[in-house]
Amino acid sequence: MLEFEKKIVHVLDCEHNTCILSEGCMKKEDDVIAKMLSSKAEKVFHSASRKRGVFRETSYVKELLVKLKDHSITFETFSQKLAQYVFDKKMEHAQYYVSDFIVALLLKDERRYVLVLDNACTQGITHTVQNEEDSIITEIIPYKALISSTLTAKDRAFLIELSDESLCCVENKVEIEGEKVNFYAEVILQSTTMPSYKESVKSITKLTEEMSDKYEMDEVDIVPKMKSMLVDNIENSKPIQIDEIAEELFAEKPLAKAEFKEALKKQGVPTAIEVEYVKPTRSDKVQKIKTDKGIEIIIPVDYMNTKEFVEFKNQPDGTISIQLKNITHITSK
Repeated sequence: MLEFEKKIVHVLDCEHNTCILSEGCMKKEDDVIAKMLSSKAEKVFHSASRKRGVFRETSYVKELLVKLKDHSITFETFSQKLAQYVFDKKMEHAQYYVSDFIVALLLKDERRYVLVLDNACTQGITHTVQNEEDSIITEIIPYKALISSTLTAKDRAFLIELSDESLCCVENKVEIEGEKVNFYAEVILQSTTMPSYKESVKSITKLTEEMSDKYEMDEVDIVPKMKSMLVDNIENSKPIQIDEIAEELFAEKPLAKAEFKEALKKQGVPTAIEVEYVKPTRSDKVQKIKTDKGIEIIIPVDYMNTKEFVEFKNQPDGTISIQLKNITHITSK
């Protein structure tokens, strides 16, 4: 369960070189906005694209965080300084778009976090900027027909756990001076990040396919076995151990096993991939097979490792037969 303690909204209008800093937290909150913020926050926790990271010692955001934790500055001041810093960096690096910059303190699973949502997809919302008791307060007003509760391709977000200052980011890369970079992770947070769960699984899958081809292994057997291990770890909330995968897939191919592990290491994939809050996707749970005749079959990976439901037979003429078993009903879609 996720619970917001405080929320504040600043407006970063880089198109018109205007930064509107709120001096107080949100007071009025439409039910639609409350659901939107909660939904987006949950998606940051559960996103397979989120990258875990560690602050560099020179990080300005880390410096602000320390001051927030030791109460040298208030939450409102922390959010203002952070918003101004992000605005200045956006202008410096030509990131000219308008966004609602939402900073929140929240509680989840008895842990406290700072959440930042750079909500660039603003066609579904507008703001009202009010003066209350000599303080500027920005509220969000929804256009209910347009508002999105999902993380869009333009949204950027990061979470910092207050107890240990661990962080994670969800963002798509942007181009700066001809180079694709993670703007928040690298420029704003000045952090070192690891590949996301999604990137790690993509690397594991691609390497598994390459190793099976290079060392003349049966890809139809080895890839579903790998996927089944990933899903099992996720469903049991166990970190994915690269050593265990390598041993299971390449126990009889020591050269393939060593090459597999070394290649993943070079790509920055951690030896233990955390799966906290990750949910297996449909593609994780199925194996798509395509024949040279253009026939495509999608089979649950659990069925690939048993002859009870699917069996592959090598024929004397060199062709392969696929037999589907124990079927009681067929539908056409």
